[in-house]
Amino acid sequence: MKNLSLRWSDLDANYHLRHSAYYDLAAQERIEILHQYGISISMMKDQHVGPVLFKEQCEFKREIHLNSKIHILTKLLKMKRDGSFWVIQHEFLSEDHQLHAVLKVEGSWIDTVKRKLARPVPEVIFNGLESFPKTDDFEYL
Repeated sequence: MKNLSLRWSDLDANYHLRHSAYYDLAAQERIEILHQYGISISMMKDQHVGPVLFKEQCEFKREIHLNSKIHILTKLLKMKRDGSFWVIQHEFLSEDHQLHAVLKVEGSWIDTVKRKLARPVPEVIFNGLESFPKTDDFEYL
């Protein structure tokens, strides 16, 4: 769970968090949490692999304002058994645990040299995904 520090530039003309800021904040959180589970940028560079997104979707529930105390809870929602496809869910929650938004991304791994989907997934990535926190309704595909 990561506490957010919102910036003035994250706001829109209505003085609440602009829609694209949710995507930016979730992307940063994803990279940081992947790193915690051994899927670092340097490891991906060495393995010639990187994440690729097929779909990114956010459902907005409540406004978030500049001084809001918000944190992101990031968990794995779905994954193929070989780690080649996954769905990660981000929940934007207030300090009193009210849900403000749910952002989901569907993705895979790309071989950065061949420019094709990476098959098989490197073992370090598979192990990291297996250790990744999972939602209560997590499912293998």
